[in-house]
Amino acid sequence: MRSWLTALCLSLVGLGLGACEQGAADRPAAGEMALNSLFDADFDLIDHHGEAATDERFEGKPMLIYFGFTSCPDVCPAALGTMTASLDRLDKDAEKVQPLFITVDPKRDDPQRLSDHLAYDSRILGLTGSEEALAAARDAMNIFAQEMPLPDSAMGYTMDHQSMFFLTDAGGTPIVALKDNLPPEDVAAIIKRRVF
Repeated sequence: MRSWLTALCLSLVGLGLGACEQGAADRPAAGEMALNSLFDADFDLIDHHGEAATDERFEGKPMLIYFGFTSCPDVCPAALGTMTASLDRLDKDAEKVQPLFITVDPKRDDPQRLSDHLAYDSRILGLTGSEEALAAARDAMNIFAQEMPLPDSAMGYTMDHQSMFFLTDAGGTPIVALKDNLPPEDVAAIIKRRVF
């Protein structure tokens, strides 16, 4: 139910109908949704180097989080491209942000596969873990993900999931969700406005 409400709120913000009573400085831009206490960036996972990765590990750095999977044919690669281009636009400030790619497909996305998939950008850290640990991370952020059978494909299945970026503050508290089709310059501008 909360995932459905999240998607609805994001759509409303994308249409410019949200946060009408907030001050101009805090008002979400188009494609940006302010988050409340129902969203939590708690996780206890493993990074693509095989090391433990909890949210506490990144305390002191804002996190830019994306949930996806390496076998995704188009949406996830496009989102990761946006993440990289947004970091490029931050220039030296990119070092102040921890970009994370959290898999929704633990059956296939082990640390080695994530490492290979993200080799093009060493700034992005891939996270995986047990199905239970990843489900807990998704639930904390109200992310929907579900396995969808592909009976006529060698892949066997794909993952249906929500696609958006989440930005936390330096303490790990989620601040805003961003539509995944925002231009990189807009994503970078929101990051600068929200956490720097």
